Amino acid sequence: MRAWVRRWVQSCRDCGTRKARAKEVIPPLRSQGVGDAGDRWALDVASPLPVTDKGNRYVVAAVDYATRYAVVAAVPSHRAPDIANFIVEKLVMVYGPMRELVMDGAPELNGAVVEALVNALQAKQLTPVPYRPALLGLVERFHRTWKDMVALFVSEAQSDWDRWLPCVAYACNGARHSGTGYSPNELMMGRRLRTPNELLRMSGVTQVGVFADYHRALVKKMALATEAAKKALSKDQARRARYYDRQVRRHSEFQVGDKVWVLRPPKGKGITKLAHKWVGPARIEADAGFDNWEVLRDDTDERVIAHCSFLVKCSCPSRSLGVIAERVLRDLVEEATAAEGVDTNREAPDVPASANTGPARARDRAAGERTEESATVAAGSDSRAAPMAGRGSVAATPGIATTAEPVVAGGSSQQASKPPPAKPQRR
Repeated sequence: MRAWVRRWVQSCRDCGTRKARAKEVIPPLRSQGVGDAGDRWALDVASPLPVTDKGNRYVVAAVDYATRYAVVAAVPSHRAPDIANFIVEKLVMVYGPMRELVMDGAPELNGAVVEALVNALQAKQLTPVPYRPALLGLVERFHRTWKDMVALFVSEAQSDWDRWLPCVAYACNGARHSGTGYSPNELMMGRRLRTPNELLRMSGVTQVGVFADYHRALVKKMALATEAAKKALSKDQARRARYYDRQVRRHSEFQVGDKVWVLRPPKGKGITKLAHKWVGPARIEADAGFDNWEVLRDDTDERVIAHCSFLVKCSCPSRSLGVIAERVLRDLVEEATAAEGVDTNREAPDVPASANTGPARARDRAAGERTEESATVAAGSDSRAAPMAGRGSVAATPGIATTAEPVVAGGSSQQASKPPPAKPQRR
């Protein structure tokens, strides 16, 4: 009984959606291949920022995975058409169509406009799970870099930060990257960007030669640089994974079919403190990989993919609830049947002969026996009344003796009945 009570208390929906605490899960670091230059871009929007004199408030940034080349633009709004224009004008028309585009789950990045554009480019859109900004760490780290650099030159009113944004992008693309060992522009464009101090020392053109020789040297140089950058990235990823895996904590013990609560932080002003942060219950449908699970919510039939750190097991006694539901349903059916029987006895409707079973058949048998007894008594009365009817009576004629049956019966009953007592006379 104690175990049943404990399970019943743990299955409280209000307590589960409010008091549930997720276990800290730090999975091991998994590295992905980068591909060639321009194959995969990570895109994100930084907002909100102070409104500039030109009316800009948001920054759209994209970083290439293979070269770490960054492209930024200041925009007044971050609607789906603005994102689509940035992809076409800043990326596709300059660096060519991409194969994969990694973006978060923001509505403006997953709308019909951007989806149609990605399909037209025959590219693949990748969306990480919600509330996991580490999966977009490349572009998120670039946001931190350009904000730190712009903060050194912006005015006190912070209304001219979009003026320094292209300068910051130029500096990041021209600096040597610690992961690849090359500057992003050298891997993307095949040459290193010049800094202002280099222009002061140079007096003219440094190299003069044939175009074909320059082209051969450029292609060879870019091939060697790309190969060296891939090896350097693999080495750097292994080094990062070695340090990161020291803090790995595995508490993901979910299986397909388990009942879980799903973390869904509330949004809005003034309703986040006392709101319930967990929704569900939900059922785990499949393993989505990388410690992610595909779950199906029982209350809304919504399918979502959530990380294991955003799931908590739900103690829902579904078997006992099913047994109780069957018992209640059986009691209701019995009560309804009993109520129908009471109504039938009160109304006493005509029952066909084929339906005379059980008590009805017994009642019919008793009625038949009473009829036979009445017929026997009537026959005895007729035999006694026959001599009286022989004196020229019509009842003595064969074939019509049954007509005298009521008369004889009535006469016998009259003879058997006693006269009423005489009333006393008054003197």
